Amino acid sequence: MPPPRKKSAKSSSKGYLSHLDPLLKELNITSLKKLIFSPSHAWLAAIVLLVLELFVNIFVIHRVNYTEIDWVAYMQEVEGVINGTMDYSKLRGDTGPLVYPAGFVWFYMGLYYITSQGTNVMLAQYIFAIIYVVNLGLVFRLLVRTRKVPPYILVMMSVTSYRIHSIYVLRLFNDPIAVLLLYAAINLFMDDMWSLGSVCFSLAVSIKMNILLYAP
Repeated sequence: MPPPRKKSAKSSSKGYLSHLDPLLKELNITSLKKLIFSPSHAWLAAIVLLVLELFVNIFVIHRVNYTEIDWVAYMQEVEGVINGTMDYSKLRGDTGPLVYPAGFVWFYMGLYYITSQGTNVMLAQYIFAIIYVVNLGLVFRLLVRTRKVPPYILVMMSVTSYRIHSIYVLRLFNDPIAVLLLYAAINLFMDDMWSLGSVCFSLAVSIKMNILLYAP
């Protein structure tokens, strides 16, 4: 009668791992649930989404046609100030008279020079893409600090919105600038930096006065 075969170390390790498989699967499912539903993991989702959003914006800039609505008019209004006109009633663009406060004029004057008198639209789109990511980071910071917002909410409010990307990188409206300064102000208020926060809020109002509606 032949002697019994000894179990190899390889087969023993396989048997050991087979007992661990259910535990590993359970851990993976638990970890996945935490990444989706646990507010304590929202910070990790925020970092991943900010990096993803940077690439999403680059994709939109190169793959989706730019929509001209107000950019040319903004440049025309700014050009009037550069040429020496300080009377608001005489500052106009293709869409009508200038209706925004002075902060708008100074900000878009900077863009006027950076983008070669407004002709380099793609460069302006990249600037607005950066503004979008920074603004989203400020919003995420507020939500993460509450420790009540699950990660999947951050996904729903960012990468799934076509309109928000359109407003920033396809239209180049002044709303994103005003809102960026607003959320900077709110973050500063939450950090108990009231003076600097008030300065940011005032600058936001100087870009577009509807920011006053956030004051109450």
